[in-house]
Amino acid sequence: MISRTKISTRLLLVFSLYLLLPFSCIDKLDSFDDPQEEQLVIYGLLTDRYERQIVTVSRTSAFGFDPLGVREAKVSLLTASGSRFRYISNGFGEYILEGFAAIEGESYAIEVILEDKVYMSNYEKIPELLADDVISFEFNKEPFRTESPESVFTVFSETTLPNSSNPIYLRWMVEETYFWPLVYLPGTGFPPPPPPPCFISDVIEPNRVNLFDGSSTNTQKGKFVLAKRLVDNSFLYPFFVSVKQLSINREAYEYWEKINIIINNQGSLFDIPPASVLGNISNFEDPNETVLGYFEVAKTKVSRIYTTREDVPFFLVDPCQYFPNKPENSYASECKSCEARAQGRRWTNNAPDWWKFD
Repeated sequence: MISRTKISTRLLLVFSLYLLLPFSCIDKLDSFDDPQEEQLVIYGLLTDRYERQIVTVSRTSAFGFDPLGVREAKVSLLTASGSRFRYISNGFGEYILEGFAAIEGESYAIEVILEDKVYMSNYEKIPELLADDVISFEFNKEPFRTESPESVFTVFSETTLPNSSNPIYLRWMVEETYFWPLVYLPGTGFPPPPPPPCFISDVIEPNRVNLFDGSSTNTQKGKFVLAKRLVDNSFLYPFFVSVKQLSINREAYEYWEKINIIINNQGSLFDIPPASVLGNISNFEDPNETVLGYFEVAKTKVSRIYTTREDVPFFLVDPCQYFPNKPENSYASECKSCEARAQGRRWTNNAPDWWKFD
């Protein structure tokens, strides 16, 4: 069983963030007639990997922070050669196309039909180039969420660019998946079978935008910090990091660069106000309607690395250690339920296909 993911909601918060910043920070951003008006947000990522392709459709909330998922849309993937593929709604504003991979040379767009209005993206092609990533990690004591030193896990990539005169634009997404065994309570009489373990996944630093413009450098290698998170008892057992490198086009890079500026804009008088962040999606019949979000087509590579308890230089306490004389009702819910441990993150009882150790 997999619980409802928080990833799309966190991503949509990025798109709506600039509508919620103090007005002193966004005077030059606010190009809308009514800043309280709900806005449609559409985001889609199509890759060349045979995987679950997802489009999210939501509306920003005029009085709340979380965007609201739109359930009644009809979403299709279009190809320039005339094919059409229908996404299936999961009921939470996500629309899913299972086991599909984009192919080189073809152009793709999305079509969203909502309330008799048709929204379409520009047609995009898959870029031709990818870079090589060598992933590593470190455990350190350093300020992270406070000014005092904390136990921090950091993910790095040493990236080698392809030997090509054509520019390359990169974006990285980082996800964690860790193993969590539930406590085995044998009880009395004939013992029950041990409970299946949990495999819990989440995006690390969902508001971090990792970008690289290969057209503006003369070097073939670079080392980048891709993600950081506090060390907790998630590292008691095998902990995998999956780094998805996305090779994107210049327009997508510029879009995410503007989003990144807004995320990091602290409202200083000396900040350069970014332009309004408009994507490549519009109302087919009314181009004056403001539509937020982007549909990007990316060439993709996934790199993985894992840690074990032996790698962690900090003391970790197992809250679910079994003691024969400890009452069953005194164990925390996270020790008896994957859903309670996951707290809204994605989880499953089945190990991913790539869950392998050397």
